[in-house]
Amino acid sequence: MKTLRNALPLALLALVVSACGFQLRGASPVPSALEPLWVGCQDDVPTELCRSLKSQFTIGNVELADTREEAAHLLLLGNFRQNQRTSAITAQAEAAEYELRQTVSVALQTRDGIPLLAETDVSAAQSYRYDSDSVLAKRREQQEIEQQLYDNLVRQIGYRLVAFDQQRIDEILEATEEQQKTSP
Repeated sequence: MKTLRNALPLALLALVVSACGFQLRGASPVPSALEPLWVGCQDDVPTELCRSLKSQFTIGNVELADTREEAAHLLLLGNFRQNQRTSAITAQAEAAEYELRQTVSVALQTRDGIPLLAETDVSAAQSYRYDSDSVLAKRREQQEIEQQLYDNLVRQIGYRLVAFDQQRIDEILEATEEQQKTSP
């Protein structure tokens, strides 16, 4: 009876967590309707960002195509921008805090080039303190923040793709086909 009393709260917790839409951090929200998916990164997109995205998809069991020709859908990343600006200054008019912002353009299309998600920007930003006495440590901290921002961008890209189940893809393709029929 005592083990039943101990098991009951755990069972209730499991039920609540599963009902609220909780998802493990490593799990990908990418629908299987997009598979096999090819990820293409333009030259201006950092290799680490592209690698992180593919790695996250692999962890989430998303089938990735090796080539464009093998893919059903194409995820295209480009126009990467990273800006750093001073967000706080000291009494001596020196930078005390910086904000680092990364932005990348994302587009999703079929293998035939029909856009499912028009090119859209995804951004992430984070602030960090700057101390002129420990420049090397702050450079390492900036690199860690850059990686955190990459991870944030990867999550945002995954969440943008969540809506593309087979029904939505079919609706977009039908609308595109109707539009092509009515266009001169």
